[in-house]
Amino acid sequence: MTFDLQAHRGGAGLWPENTLEAFGRALALGVTTLELDVHLTAEDDVVVHHDPTVRGELADARRIRELTRRDLPPTMPLLRQVAALLDERGADPVRVNLEVKYDALDASGLTSREAFVERVVDALRIDGLVPRTSIQCFDWGVLDRVGEAEPGLARNLLVSPKYLRDTEGSPSPWFDGLAVADDFIATAAQQGFTAISPIHGSPFRSGVADPDYTPFTTAALVEAAHGAGLAVVPYVVDDEPTMRHLVRLGVDGLITNRPDLLREVLASEGLELPESFPG
Repeated sequence: MTFDLQAHRGGAGLWPENTLEAFGRALALGVTTLELDVHLTAEDDVVVHHDPTVRGELADARRIRELTRRDLPPTMPLLRQVAALLDERGADPVRVNLEVKYDALDASGLTSREAFVERVVDALRIDGLVPRTSIQCFDWGVLDRVGEAEPGLARNLLVSPKYLRDTEGSPSPWFDGLAVADDFIATAAQQGFTAISPIHGSPFRSGVADPDYTPFTTAALVEAAHGAGLAVVPYVVDDEPTMRHLVRLGVDGLITNRPDLLREVLASEGLELPESFPG
């Protein structure tokens, strides 16, 4: 199986993140997956953007959920425009890893889990993206609802220690009431998830070369996940030593802002490189 080279927000270390320009350049470079984030507008359009608000474009920085498509900057694409780009390039092998930006700590300002998932799944069906898309989220409830709404979608659990911690004596709000065992991998497998995408370690920007680095994605974690039938695709890995370390641990892919650098690492490790789809 080809190593899953995921361009984080289209390759945010190289091009303007979550834009058609970034996704187009990533396709031309050669990646297996376009990773992106989505929000809903006031009219339920599925738009590609990381933050819940638009800063620098709107004086009051209101939430995307409160705005119409006409209110948003033209550089913020609709999900359907990403689908059209894939089609125009003939990039049939390239997948989409879509993060539903549901915030369990501020849900009232967004929308319900059910409504968010329903709109996203509808959009994926309309654009024929279901077979090539995975949904990722830190929120276990969102992923459960994705499985109920569309079993054909892969489900990837984003995870780091802070999302597993109890809050004020109560279980993590990101569990949505699910009884998650200390061995979260076992629970993820029981829920029928496809993969886990753990943070690689901390501090994540400096990586394994930092003497203060503490790994989260360890050999034991990779072995346990694989034993449970889960792929492992750590995030966000931008430095060469950490990329190489994780590739040698046997992870199934990496989410990176530097797809160009990861291609170099994969080539030097003798791994197959993704096909490119230039414009």
